[in-house]
Amino acid sequence: MSSSPSTIRVAIMGGGLAGAAVLRGLLRYPHIAADMYESRPAFRDEGPGLAFTTKTQAILAAIDPELEHCLHRAGAVLTTMETRLAAGPHVGREIEINGLGQRCKKNVSRQAFLTEMLKGVPSQMMHPGTRITSVTELPSGQGLLLIFADGSQKRYDIVIGADGTHGFTRKLVLGADESLVRPYSTGFWSLSIKVPLLRAQQAMGSQYLDPMNPRQVGWIGDGTGMIYDLLDNGSEVQIVVYGKADEVEEDELTGPSWAKLFTPDEFQEMFSGNQVQVCQGMVDLIQSVYTVQVAAICQLEHKPAPTYVTQNICLIGDSAHSILPFQGASVSIAIEEALILSTLLGRLPSKAAIPAALRAYDHVSRPRAEQATYSSIETGLLVTGRMPGIGLDAGLLQQHMRHKFEFLLDVDIDTHRATANMIMDQILGDETTWS
Repeated sequence: MSSSPSTIRVAIMGGGLAGAAVLRGLLRYPHIAADMYESRPAFRDEGPGLAFTTKTQAILAAIDPELEHCLHRAGAVLTTMETRLAAGPHVGREIEINGLGQRCKKNVSRQAFLTEMLKGVPSQMMHPGTRITSVTELPSGQGLLLIFADGSQKRYDIVIGADGTHGFTRKLVLGADESLVRPYSTGFWSLSIKVPLLRAQQAMGSQYLDPMNPRQVGWIGDGTGMIYDLLDNGSEVQIVVYGKADEVEEDELTGPSWAKLFTPDEFQEMFSGNQVQVCQGMVDLIQSVYTVQVAAICQLEHKPAPTYVTQNICLIGDSAHSILPFQGASVSIAIEEALILSTLLGRLPSKAAIPAALRAYDHVSRPRAEQATYSSIETGLLVTGRMPGIGLDAGLLQQHMRHKFEFLLDVDIDTHRATANMIMDQILGDETTWS
């Protein structure tokens, strides 16, 4: 890493998608020297596949045009999306959602895409298997001192927290307030599996899984939901199921549970109200994988943070906000944040301007993430048939879901970037006036 006084040194904590996107965005700026740290032995981003809308693909290209090619190399599948009712009085009825229809998104394996993203990063910038024990602010504007588990130390000017819902960087920004730092259970849970195409066709019906006409179909049930789509150039089928528990399980001492366990009979019973063949096929496939006990992941959230930044530390992605997965907003918002943050840091005229850049990032990014958080909660209730007063009524679901995704699909990212730049310049101008 360069030791030039003009070099701005950036440490990214966390080797998942958000951290990788910021790193790719910073590579174009010669005055920035960045390192990415991951405590696990390898860079991983676990969970269901990712869905990139046309707008999110354009934002990826604005971060780094090569990222579009990364999607292709990772086996992304151009997909048509539809949402239908699996239970209730209107079984099979389609719920039309503006902007989500014919060939509207690319679905890709999360890990495959991350691997392709990191192939374009110089190896000396990536540090897997590296645990950081403390981050200390140095006096007189000297930046931040990172101390590692092996006793070594490094100094940086900026730390970007991208270490996820359970990472430690959120505490660096928000302090020891447990109500802000510790996630809480939302009552939602989810489970995903991948199976080979032929096996899925045998269980679900080949008419639903045509690799020449890839579709992502979501099914709204009574307290549950199901989605299937194709990944890995159409060779694999991803199945995601989710539900909303009537009661939230949380221990005051140990915090929220990470997993929700079901016996095979309990799992079968939850989906017994689904009256569509393909849904039963998905249940059968999941039970062929989980033969003794079905283990789902509890969906956790943080309370909204009053800020995502300090003078020289900022949060991005799940470290800043835990957005439920029902609109795919978590990845969309993280990609937007990566573009805005890398743009602002790329404009830094000096280290003294770092606080202004981070304040501008917070001003533009935080309200949008909060909007996505609230919208995703509402969408989760709608797609599990648990929204009070709406349930499984097709007409009411149509009314409430038609425009639900527009704030994500219609984002004017150029305006957001211009606003962030203007705020940064305004802050710097004010500081010059008063200095």
